[in-house]
Amino acid sequence: MTFEEFNTLKAEQPAVMLYFFNDVCGVCHTLRPKVENLLMEEFPKVRFVPVNALESMELAGQLRMLSVPGMLLFLDGKEYLRYNGMVSLQELESKIFRPYHLMFD
Repeated sequence: MTFEEFNTLKAEQPAVMLYFFNDVCGVCHTLRPKVENLLMEEFPKVRFVPVNALESMELAGQLRMLSVPGMLLFLDGKEYLRYNGMVSLQELESKIFRPYHLMFD
């Protein structure tokens, strides 16, 4: 994904989560389906976008995502949430819950 593609996505979608990973990161592969499932079940209007950090190094650098796994949540085009490394699903859910429901309910 290029920075231009990212900006277009962010402009077109009210809620976007970028999930940065690489192919050799075991934590990335373990956490990804759990995060994706959480979003599908609890926050279905958030668009989940996996981004291979090695294939999209320019985007990762411009967004200052220097380690994987990394998650960036954008609401109405603005960065709302940033995580690098392991995060508990409970913490992630609690951070997204209120702004998501204010935006979509």
